[in-house]
This record gives sequence, C-alpha cells and structure tokens, in this order.
Amino acid sequence: MWIVAAALAVSACGAQTPQEQQAAQLREVADAQADAIEAEAGNIVAGMQAEAEQLRQQAGQDGGYEAQRLQVRAEAQEREAKLVKKQAEAKARAIRDAGKARASALLAS
Repeated sequence: MWIVAAALAVSACGAQTPQEQQAAQLREVADAQADAIEAEAGNIVAGMQAEAEQLRQQAGQDGGYEAQRLQVRAEAQEREAKLVKKQAEAKARAIRDAGKARASALLAS
C-alpha cells in the first residue's frame, strides 16, 4: 500500500505547470545556444592551436630571425586562441544567465 502512495507522491511532484514547463524550455534553449557557442569556439581554438604548432615546428626547422618571427606568430596565435575561448565562455555564460532570468521572471509572474 505504501508503494502506491509513494508512487502517487512522486508522480505528483513530477507534474509541472505550463509555466514551469515553459520556464524549463527557456533554460534548455539557452543551454543549447550556449553549448553551440562553446562548441564552435572549441573548433576555432583547435584550429588556431594546430596552426600555432605548425608554426613552432617550422620555426624549429628554420633558424635565425625567421625562426624567431615564426615563434612570435605561434605565441600570438595561442594568445588569440585563449581570447577566443574566454570570449565564448563569457557569451555562453551570459546566454545561460539570460535564460535563467527569463525563466525566473516567467515563474514570478
């Protein structure tokens, strides 16, 4: 008997109002958008890091000023990749926060 009561209690807790469903959907959409931004940035960063590695390898083969120039370009590429990642994280965080805020506003109304 208590199993039936527990099952009913769990199912009652799981039921969401239309507002709660819409709020959850707002958060999910924001999360999906943020994930897409992070994934795209990850691809860009990976390409930039690969290019920096190629420059480093080429610098190792060359000598003198050309090697130094290539090393500087590789370092700049890596620094730019870090900025791209940081910017994407900030955008993703802002989108998630906005989704949470819209969801909270919807539930508060």
